[in-house]
Amino acid sequence: MKKLFFILILALMTVTAGAQHRHGDRDSHDRGRGRNHIECATHDQMSMVMHTLGQQSFDDKKLEIAKLCVVLGHFCVDDLARMAAVFSFDDSRLSFLTFAYQYCEDPQNYYDLRDSFSFRSNFDTMMDTVRPGHRH
Repeated sequence: MKKLFFILILALMTVTAGAQHRHGDRDSHDRGRGRNHIECATHDQMSMVMHTLGQQSFDDKKLEIAKLCVVLGHFCVDDLARMAAVFSFDDSRLSFLTFAYQYCEDPQNYYDLRDSFSFRSNFDTMMDTVRPGHRH
């Protein structure tokens, strides 16, 4: 029941933030102008996500919730890095960030996630998966 409530709240906040943003509200931390405009999660959305992730004790539950959030929201690389930091292990970060790539609002900045990992090899594995043939 808590999970369903969380999903509904996040979905509502995402829709509301998108509508407010289109009407001139600059609460979302967006980047870019014109055609390259990138809309990221609002401060309130990130606070709610981080609070929810912080309440979980185990990476498998954090991973489940983080993936759900990514599918429902608008997250930029900076947001994903904050979310990835709550995981205890690189394997979880690798799984999360590899999954999140397809939903990321600014995938061209994925190289900025290299500091999210304890081991460079995990970053390289992620990049090989999301961008086959990339240069290290």
